Amino acid sequence: MEHVGSRESLTGLPYNADPMYDSQYIDHVSEGRRAPSRPLSLTKGTGYSIYKSTIIPAINTARMEVILVTCFWAPSVTRDAIHEALIQLSKKALETSCKISIHICFSSSSLARNMLWPTPKEGQFYPPTAWKKLGLPEAHELEGLDVKVVRKFFWPFGIVHSKYIIVDRKLAILPSCNVSWERWYEVAVTMTGPIVEHLVAFHVGFWDAERLLPATRSATEADVRPTVQLSHTPRQPGESPGLLETGPVPTTLLPSPHGAGALPFWLHPRALASQCPCIPNNPPGFRPTPLSSTTYHLLMTATSSIVMLTPNLTEPAVLEAIYQALMRGVHVCIWTNRNLMTAEQLVTAGATTPGCIKKLKRRTRNMQVSLEVLFFDDSPGTQKVSLTDREVTPVKLHAKVTIVDNEKLLLGSGNMDAASWRTSQELGVLIENKQVVEEFKTQWKNGRL
Repeated sequence: MEHVGSRESLTGLPYNADPMYDSQYIDHVSEGRRAPSRPLSLTKGTGYSIYKSTIIPAINTARMEVILVTCFWAPSVTRDAIHEALIQLSKKALETSCKISIHICFSSSSLARNMLWPTPKEGQFYPPTAWKKLGLPEAHELEGLDVKVVRKFFWPFGIVHSKYIIVDRKLAILPSCNVSWERWYEVAVTMTGPIVEHLVAFHVGFWDAERLLPATRSATEADVRPTVQLSHTPRQPGESPGLLETGPVPTTLLPSPHGAGALPFWLHPRALASQCPCIPNNPPGFRPTPLSSTTYHLLMTATSSIVMLTPNLTEPAVLEAIYQALMRGVHVCIWTNRNLMTAEQLVTAGATTPGCIKKLKRRTRNMQVSLEVLFFDDSPGTQKVSLTDREVTPVKLHAKVTIVDNEKLLLGSGNMDAASWRTSQELGVLIENKQVVEEFKTQWKNGRL
């Protein structure tokens, strides 16, 4: 147990001595995206197992349109599975004489490509002759599909980090995983209802998908339940889809637009000056977006507990909000990694996750607070995994999940690091329902929460 003596704010935002969660505030900062939607399932596992158990079966049910957005698109068994699914979907479309629209969007296929080849604002469009190099089927194998492939990346730090799948504008899946080889612990939520409409609007606004279908009616449970049933039967070891028998619950889609800037925030004169002992400690506040403002509000209004799963933890606003929560007597449990994307952390934040955790503990050293920090990648030794289980056994934590007071669950693409909060485009979803929280906790098998 550890504690702290002062309440100076790293964000420049006022400390609220009597915080209270405000759903009207969430509706306001989300620009009216808070509405009752239906969470159908939670799935945990590696990116490959989530695609095999949940996303690919959903794609296979498409009759009109599939939108697949990911940050990283790289050679992997996941990409191979998508390759095969598109071939099968094309055959189905030819049998019904109804072409299916496919829109694949990504931001990165390699670090070198990002740094040397940013895209124009409207994106880089790949012709059919380039599909094979991307690991996609050739045009003659996809005659039943109307395929559009586009990439967006904005130099120097403008990664498009959001990830989602939309099927027939009726079903939305928001995973934390990329299409890549990484064997990381991931989470995905499958939903229907108004959140799908909000997600389509967000997609059209950013990707300018002029060929998308006209708006369709919202899905009913009868429309989408067969898709979820397909994902409920595990196909690989390590998969764990869980059906949710809830009605519509308060759900908010939370975008976070790309933030331009030639310099990382920690190299700005104000931030550098704050490192001087003779100058009051007042680093810059965070960039307010629907996602960041909601996240900060959740942390600052927690009354009993915060559970946070994040690949990295370097954002000063988050660290300060955690500190303030500890000062209010809130129990905080953090799961993160000791070593993951360290070079990126140093560039974007001028710090590392272990270093930030150490500073937080130092601030809370002399007083009674309830803080647990656990590193997912601290498992003893090099775990030997059979070839059969390799792709479904996670070795790092990549899920982004925040649970507040066992009632509110925030997940999506955004990390609790400076890159997600200040530069990259992100997307999150807030679900206000105890049953969904309990389902996630039931699926978590890696230690205390």
